[in-house]
Amino acid sequence: MSTDSPADAAVQYFESGASCAQAVLAACGATFGLTEEMAMKLGSALGAGIAGLREPCGAVTAMVAILGLRYGPSTPMDAKTKAAHYERVRTAIEAFDKQFGTHNCKALLQQASIEKQAGVAPEARTAAYYAKRPCAAFVRFCAAQAMAEDNPEAQN
Repeated sequence: MSTDSPADAAVQYFESGASCAQAVLAACGATFGLTEEMAMKLGSALGAGIAGLREPCGAVTAMVAILGLRYGPSTPMDAKTKAAHYERVRTAIEAFDKQFGTHNCKALLQQASIEKQAGVAPEARTAAYYAKRPCAAFVRFCAAQAMAEDNPEAQN
C-alpha cells in the first residue's frame, strides 16, 4: 500500500479488511523486513483483542511487536537495552491509554457503545461496520507511535 505515512497506510489496510493488528504490522513491518504476507499471517490472531477474546487491543499488540523489532535487544542477557525497551513500550501503551482511556479491546468498544461478545466470529466488513468502529483511530495512533522518530517520554 502506498501512502504518505505508516499511520495513513495502517488506516488504509484496516479499511481494506485487515484486522487492527494486521493493519499496524503491514503498515510498519516492511521497514524491518516483514513482507505484507508475513505481517498478515503474524497479525492474523492478534486482532479483536487477541483472537476475539477482547483483551488487549490488537493495534496496541502490533505496536508492541513493531517496537520490539525497532528497539528490542537481540541478545536475551542485554539487561540495559531490555530495560530501556520495556520503558519505551510502557510509555507507548500509557500514551495510548491517555488518548483513548484504556488498551482493553472490550472497554474500547464499549466506549463506542458496541457490545461484542468474546469469541464471536468476526463481523463482515461493511460500510456500517466501519462507521460504528473506532478502530481506525487506534491503528492510526499505534502505527504513528511505533514509527515515531523520537519518543521524548521514553528513556533511551
